[in-house]
Amino acid sequence: MTVATISPMQAQFEMALLNAEAESTSSSNLYLWLRESGMPSEVAIRIQSLVDQTAVVAGQVYCIGKIVVIKIIEFVKAHPDMAIGMVVGASVGALTSMIPFLGPYLAPIAIAIGATVGAVAGHRSDKMDMGLTVNSGVIAVAQDLLEIAKQFFKLLIEIFNAVFTQAKQ
Repeated sequence: MTVATISPMQAQFEMALLNAEAESTSSSNLYLWLRESGMPSEVAIRIQSLVDQTAVVAGQVYCIGKIVVIKIIEFVKAHPDMAIGMVVGASVGALTSMIPFLGPYLAPIAIAIGATVGAVAGHRSDKMDMGLTVNSGVIAVAQDLLEIAKQFFKLLIEIFNAVFTQAKQ
């Protein structure tokens, strides 16, 4: 995967747009969206503390936390079934931790497997919703895992480019 190099002017413009969007979005709206999406209040409150993070870059204050959370929300909205599948899979894995004696040892493995299987199932459901064909077999599952990884790392690259390109200025 190649990442396009942008000029310092383009980076400043891009960061200004992201920051303008972040400033125009209230923290309470983000919190409400998190709660309405089914997120437990404890997690939403922790994410809310991320929303309040700012950074001063080249004399300008940027709402870094809001930018990161907005990007994550955009990703979840673009891939709703995959996000739900991951949450369900991770929840089932977390329930494994409640098994007496063996639970604490099995939980990390169960969470990883549950989240992966849930992500693949959700990704396939998202593809069907878009009218794309979904193949069966081990190779197709591996391809789905690669697509999920590409989409996730694309999100990370967008976030890091937005945040750190401006920091170089």
